[in-house]
Amino acid sequence: MAGVDASDTEKASRWNKAACLAGLGFAAAVVPEACRGYDQAFTSATGKASQQATESQVHQAARFQLRGASTSAAAASPGTSGAWAAAAACGALAGAAAAAGKRRTCSSIRCALPERAEQREPGLAARSTAVATEQLVTSVDPSKGPRGTYQVGIDFANWLQSAKEELEVDGLRVEGKIPPWLIGNLVHAGPAKFEFGDDEFVDWVDGQAMLYRLQIRGDGKCQYKNKWLDTWNHRMHREAGRIAVRETCSRPSLQSFWERFQYMFNPPNNENGNLHISQIAGHRCVSMSVGSACLEFNLEDMKTLGKVPFDDELVEGGPLIFHAEPHLDKDTGEWITCAIQLRISMEDMGLKPEYVVFAVAPDTSKVPGAPVKRRLIQRISTEYPSPVHTIALTKKYVVMIQIPYPLNWEGMLNAEGRWLMDGVYEGNLNDYNTWQPERPTLIRLIDRETGEEAKVFETDPFFFFHIINSFEEKGGANDDDLVHLDVVCYNQPPVGFPLRQARSGDVEDWRGGGGEVRRFTMNLTTGECSCAGWPDNCFDEPKINPKVDGVRHRFSWGVIDDNGMLRLTKQDHDTHEVVKWMGQDVSRELPWQPVFVPEPYSDREDAGCLLSFVRDQPTGNNFCVILDASNMEERARVHFPENHHIPLHGHGTFIHGRVD
Repeated sequence: MAGVDASDTEKASRWNKAACLAGLGFAAAVVPEACRGYDQAFTSATGKASQQATESQVHQAARFQLRGASTSAAAASPGTSGAWAAAAACGALAGAAAAAGKRRTCSSIRCALPERAEQREPGLAARSTAVATEQLVTSVDPSKGPRGTYQVGIDFANWLQSAKEELEVDGLRVEGKIPPWLIGNLVHAGPAKFEFGDDEFVDWVDGQAMLYRLQIRGDGKCQYKNKWLDTWNHRMHREAGRIAVRETCSRPSLQSFWERFQYMFNPPNNENGNLHISQIAGHRCVSMSVGSACLEFNLEDMKTLGKVPFDDELVEGGPLIFHAEPHLDKDTGEWITCAIQLRISMEDMGLKPEYVVFAVAPDTSKVPGAPVKRRLIQRISTEYPSPVHTIALTKKYVVMIQIPYPLNWEGMLNAEGRWLMDGVYEGNLNDYNTWQPERPTLIRLIDRETGEEAKVFETDPFFFFHIINSFEEKGGANDDDLVHLDVVCYNQPPVGFPLRQARSGDVEDWRGGGGEVRRFTMNLTTGECSCAGWPDNCFDEPKINPKVDGVRHRFSWGVIDDNGMLRLTKQDHDTHEVVKWMGQDVSRELPWQPVFVPEPYSDREDAGCLLSFVRDQPTGNNFCVILDASNMEERARVHFPENHHIPLHGHGTFIHGRVD
């Protein structure tokens, strides 16, 4: 263009991208899985060809398809100004033009299911009954079923139906004997409401949050209680009888273009903590999620208190999004996580993305609802921020993995633009990120006290959800400083089915879930990084004994895909031996998201219990299995109320002690 300096054009391009992000990345969802393809934004803006994953690459990645939610635990802070909202509208219009010429083939779901929690009549007791099994099936025959998948597999169609009621039931029926030292509360969160009126959410991560608590008392008595997380989002949907506010992958049902355009000026409130449970200051319970703020609740009555009132300056310049699952230091009690901040730089006329690593001190006020001050550990600038689902802690370092999975601007713009033009939103987590295997995966070691990065190690590209553990030690011929990191790795991102497809039961090609355990060894003395694999173990959802968190470990526990059925297992990282829960009837019993509880006063690493919610697929009933972690033998089953539905849920934690 005559009379226009190239640098001005570049600045304008960057500023236009910033406006788009403000509206589409932040206001359009502040999505926790939406950090894919930062560089792609530049190439799109300048007319360069952007690389996209091929269809064959996508289909080869089919594992743990519904982990889109687990893909990154994120929590957004509000703090949005009018400038952000104005940029949102501008960005949406920019996306509309792109969307007009590029339509997708999926259609939105319309399903009329109950939209409010149904309360049982006070006089009607909820019963816990046993599950009758004619023949116990403890092994999987891969010759049965489609493409070698076991003939039963996983009944997603029923598992992903909405919850219908809140219950509080004492005197649960217990089979077996609960160890006398196992006293406390197993608490989970999960998406549990997937439709309002005729509107259905696009993705599982948008389901409205339910809290679940199994209380195990010292006398062997158990109580079950579930309660909706009382959020602004849920109230708005319920009162309107439709999808009324934006979620991570869904947009409100608005009839006219003008209504949708005006809505772009409304910043998201981001209240839907449906994936991760943790405790701040060893007392205050927090639920977090993809694209949600940190929400506090009381353990005693499960009532929601609201957003955690952070009182610091971390959100100046932009909200924090995509929080990693918090990590609690077993020795200090410090609560540590990281997030992404998408800051607009007026000087550079564009975005300046940063990872923000921070902590909450253990001496923070234990009073529910009291202000919480975060300690900034470090800000790390990056050109392609990617979601971080979990971090690790060693004695000295925060270990953070940056995968080549950045924001996909084109996909976000197309989805947002189509919604603006015709009210149909089809952006899911796969649209928000782009796999870029030409980039390396980065492993960052950040000093927990000084914030300095010791080293940044490059590896071949891999995708991950969960770190198993990390620890420091001396090694090598020269007694070098080493940091070991055990990770569940995937060669590329697993691909998930849209909620509509999964709920229809059209998942015949689902190949189960699990990655490959790899140990990375970073040599701080030489700067070298090596990797040793444990191929074909198809493992994920790892847990370790928290007593060995940050030090050398031998065992982990989790879930493997056994020819299409999920099995609870114990993994020996020294011998590669895998021990399964052999009491599981794999023809019907589906475990998920185990939690390890260590035995008090024992130094044995595998002394403890493994707890997991288990769904009996033919009946839809649920129980909690309690396994001896040393040999994976069943100690007890705690049966939940009969005909009480618990949908596919997120991570949980065990909180020791009684609740009166």
